Amino acid sequence: MTYEQSLDLAELQADMAFETYLSAFEEGDHPEVIDSLATEALIAQDRCADLRTQDLAH
Repeated sequence: MTYEQSLDLAELQADMAFETYLSAFEEGDHPEVIDSLATEALIAQDRCADLRTQDLAH
């Protein structure tokens, strides 16, 4: 997988995780579920940011 493909995948995963979080929040899911989804979204965003940082380092 190329760097660009990895970055695209990370961005897609971050977007999907955030959308899942928003959906759960809007539907009034249990607070623990919302917290878990928020954590997953943050991890996905961090992964994406790390990939961008790696590219800047080269």
